[in-house]
Amino acid sequence: MSRAKKLDRRVARTRRALREALVELAMEKGYEKISIKNLTERADIGYATFFRHYKSKDELLTHYLRAILLDIEQELSPEMTHYDAALLMFDIFEKHRDACLIGLSLPRDHPAMKPIWEAAARLVTARYEARDETAIPLDVSVNHLVHSFVEMVRWWVTEGQAYKLEQMAFMMSELVIKMTEIAALERRSKILSLDPD
Repeated sequence: MSRAKKLDRRVARTRRALREALVELAMEKGYEKISIKNLTERADIGYATFFRHYKSKDELLTHYLRAILLDIEQELSPEMTHYDAALLMFDIFEKHRDACLIGLSLPRDHPAMKPIWEAAARLVTARYEARDETAIPLDVSVNHLVHSFVEMVRWWVTEGQAYKLEQMAFMMSELVIKMTEIAALERRSKILSLDPD
């Protein structure tokens, strides 16, 4: 095995351990109470090693949540129905439920979350343009779609677990995606790529 592959695997293993430690600790004691020392001890890595990967725990969380958004972007296709797109997103959020809960517990202007909201808006903007006949600007429609979706996910993971994934996807597709498209949005014929930076 080449030295570069070993290094890539080591980097991936370290980052996975840090993500897992972040989620475990946040679920145990709350995100704001976690220190870098807590993270490195739980992940069983050196303190200095953390800073070779991330500048802060906020950057670690942002990186993790951005990876979830990138999964969504890579799986979405223009041919998907509203329901299929909503089901895909709920499925991915369910797989990363605890990480999503951490993000949803933080204010929108939190340093870890601001880049996530911006990335989500870029993802939606890449899929849509304003309808010719609408008076609703694209940025207003995108903001509505993103925030409505997030609030429905927040409600589901905190209170609505009685509803199955498929039921939530149906409700999301009908109440949020379809209605917003009817009122203001047209799907783009060519999907722009989300900049993962």
